[in-house]
Amino acid sequence: MSRLLVRAVAVAAVTTSVGLVAAGTGSAFNYVSDSNGTFWGFQDVAPPRVDTGSIRATQVGAGQNPAYSTTINGYGGIKVWVSSTPAPRFNGELMRGFGLTFDGTDRFTTTQAVPLGGVAITRSVYVKKDVPAGQASWSRWLDTFRNTTGAPITVKVAFGGQTGYSASGANSSAMVKSSSGDATVSATDAWAEVATPLSGTTLVGGPQATVTGTPAPFGGAMTFTGNWLYNTFDNPLAYGGHEGNFQAYINTLTLAPGEVKSLLHYVVLGQRVMATTSDAERLKVEATASTLATTPDLAGLSPAEVCSVQNFSGLTCTGSATIPPVATPEPVKPVTTSGYDVVEKTIGQMRADMESGLTTSQAITQAYLDRIKVYDQGQFGFNAYEIVASDAMAQAKAADVARAAGKKSPVLGIPIAIKNLYDTKDMATTNGSLTFAGFRPKADAFQVAKLREAGAVIIGKAALEEYATSGNYSNDPWGQVWNAFAPSKSAIASSGGSATAVAASLAGGALGSQTGDSLYGPASGASLVTLRGTDGLESGSGIMPLSWLTDFGGVMTRSVSDLADMLNVVTGTDPADPTTAPADAERPADWRSTLDPNALRGKRIGYIPSVWEDPFGTTGTTDASKAALKYLTDAGATIVEMGSTVGGANTPTAPSVNPSGNTSQEGWMQYIDAHPELAEQGFAIRNAVDVSCSQKKVWYTRQDASACAVAPAPRMTADELTARRNYRLQYKANSKTWLDTAGADHLGVDAVVYPGLLSDITLNDGGGGKASFGRRDTPGAGPGIPTVVFPAGVNDHGQPINLQLLGRAWDDDKLVGMAYAFEQLATKDGKGHQAPTTAPPLKVVTEAGGTVGGSVPATLSLTLGAPASFGAFTPGVAKDYTGQTSANVISTAGDAALTVSDPGHLTNGTFALPSPLEVSFSKAAWTAPVSNDPVTIAFKQHVGATDALRTGAYAKTLTFTLSTTTP
Repeated sequence: MSRLLVRAVAVAAVTTSVGLVAAGTGSAFNYVSDSNGTFWGFQDVAPPRVDTGSIRATQVGAGQNPAYSTTINGYGGIKVWVSSTPAPRFNGELMRGFGLTFDGTDRFTTTQAVPLGGVAITRSVYVKKDVPAGQASWSRWLDTFRNTTGAPITVKVAFGGQTGYSASGANSSAMVKSSSGDATVSATDAWAEVATPLSGTTLVGGPQATVTGTPAPFGGAMTFTGNWLYNTFDNPLAYGGHEGNFQAYINTLTLAPGEVKSLLHYVVLGQRVMATTSDAERLKVEATASTLATTPDLAGLSPAEVCSVQNFSGLTCTGSATIPPVATPEPVKPVTTSGYDVVEKTIGQMRADMESGLTTSQAITQAYLDRIKVYDQGQFGFNAYEIVASDAMAQAKAADVARAAGKKSPVLGIPIAIKNLYDTKDMATTNGSLTFAGFRPKADAFQVAKLREAGAVIIGKAALEEYATSGNYSNDPWGQVWNAFAPSKSAIASSGGSATAVAASLAGGALGSQTGDSLYGPASGASLVTLRGTDGLESGSGIMPLSWLTDFGGVMTRSVSDLADMLNVVTGTDPADPTTAPADAERPADWRSTLDPNALRGKRIGYIPSVWEDPFGTTGTTDASKAALKYLTDAGATIVEMGSTVGGANTPTAPSVNPSGNTSQEGWMQYIDAHPELAEQGFAIRNAVDVSCSQKKVWYTRQDASACAVAPAPRMTADELTARRNYRLQYKANSKTWLDTAGADHLGVDAVVYPGLLSDITLNDGGGGKASFGRRDTPGAGPGIPTVVFPAGVNDHGQPINLQLLGRAWDDDKLVGMAYAFEQLATKDGKGHQAPTTAPPLKVVTEAGGTVGGSVPATLSLTLGAPASFGAFTPGVAKDYTGQTSANVISTAGDAALTVSDPGHLTNGTFALPSPLEVSFSKAAWTAPVSNDPVTIAFKQHVGATDALRTGAYAKTLTFTLSTTTP
């Protein structure tokens, strides 16, 4: 006999936020312009939600087209170190997640404090819009630190960023003057100035000064000048080379229990200069900095805030008020309910464990979902995922059933992340842009469909760079992606979400894509393996384009054997993609057959000296990459110098005639033709201009209206399509000749080795056309020949590095074999794949109960999908907007009911929409136990033609409750 020990109402409650971005220029990212014509671009909580409070860049206007007014590439952030024990996970890193909200005029305010080891951190930013005549432009940061513990804490705060890049040239900067008159900075200085090298009559970025406060011997003076790029609190400021662009001004605070202290900084900017105007502009910047150092502008600060400032002396402190605390979000417990540890597990290991009965796909998938919740979401989340599949556990259960029925596949039950420019029939496909928010293709992309057929769990859609364009930052509007190894830095390029998901053990493998660097770059920054295969090896059907034929959708994994497992599933001929016609005949029957530890024996590997030079002028990364070449020779290969130094060419010769035709327009027209559901779902996307000129893009990537007035390029003709294909075929033949005749002896090479990255990666609060790493792409994209990319250890600062091997068309299998042979030796020496330390294994918590007779513990579980969004409201137009999310219900009760709190009205600060929010469920009551029962939650919002809309985001947080009276 058994009995219930407690009889009460059992409740599971989950909250979700329903948000939208209102129409207008404040809908994404925020600029503040001043009377000097400087447009300050701030990384606030608006898309792409970097939320550091840094200056992304400054320009002479808003959007993609206006010139940059300085060489700033992320400046005004803070790194914070606390003495707490144990040390917090992101101690010493760039702080983010403040919920910084723009007031529409000149201020940004923290809406949620950032907790770090018992210290609650807030920021406020103020821009001086009306600059007095003769003064330089300036902005002010107030950073406040509150000890929430019962013990004293020492806090080190670095204020700074990146003022340029490279050792020289128009994008670089260097320290030129401090308040003491020389070009070095110490505690005895009140400000420091950097400037860009002059170039005659050509305009270059204006001078920049940072006001650090009252100098020593004042007790609150700056205590150290550090290197913002790496090891900031111990590595001194550099005064030359690429690292001379990274300044950090450090103060040390001691906080008693409950104590609150603040630091005040100003950044002063000049206008663009040339040789004849530089001196005058620098004098203006220096005079403004001197004035702010001796008479700081405190407009808008409360008496309590002024009293809390520690780095300026002589401030008038009145009253006894204290700064009110700002709430911090409820922390997510770092626990998992899965007893299977997925950290660093390869696909092969997980498959073997499932086949042996050691674990299940459901246990594996739950482990990944728990890690995503802990490490990918929230203030310090990596933002690797744009969408997490609401039915992931149902997919895993189906995989377990299929395995029990005898099904076998390399990826059966393995959770795979999909870059969100691949079509998925069950999740939105956005191309990393609000332009496509909510778009639901009717079918999966070819490669996604092959994964589903093989039983993979499509666990979610990985975040990416909007439209997969520049190759430096993954600025997805739902959250810019952060690096798994160095969580203050960029994940690089458009496949950053896919790379971070795999590197941080948030997925077993991933699909990414590359036009220029977006497979090799993110893979190199995350110590992963990838293959930019021969044109046609993997289908491009159902992948949103950037450049027709040049785009390549590829696999990203943590080992070469994992690469082989996924290639066994996703490669092959697709009838809908003519480029893949040769694939079935050219690919191996089993990619695992290429995994030969002797694959490099007797091979000649080409080496081109010039491609190992970092354009930034650094050597630490390239030296480490060169040292890794020993594993090629240890495996039996010979390094053969080739290229211009021995009378050859550094790249294959392109065909003499480059055919006409706009490949971007053609790519989009082919995608649009194949997706009539775009129009059916209300997306006004008819050509490439509609895509590139969308006003829903992140503001700093928006085209100027004049560029959008042009007619779209004409569609490529059948002859032009054929000519373009033939051009690439001839280019492949030229590449073969180049490889066949390489070397001083003209005996050719089997492959050419290239480095992955050429420098350290820069921090993630920069952007635009500013490079985030030293980059030289292989020449593989033009002809469409293969490159395999694989880990090769770390550089002198501990950053992962990779090597690349470029080969002939359809030598993909040979290259994979060579990468495997390298991997075997490098891994033994600890110089292969590296594991990040930023996302450690979670503590396992299990809940069990029952008597000798056995019982089922009372369980109510309600899991919500991704937050719902209505998109942008259009002022002056009466319309009903709809959105939806999903829920998953597990109940062991005799009955259960799903309810929602009063929806009320969407609000934007003090403004509310007149019409109430409507919420409905596809199912809201159960009369028996259920497991993983899906529920669609629909939202409806009416906006009237006369409703006044306030620029900004309208949102509402709702509480959904699953309850029972018969547990």
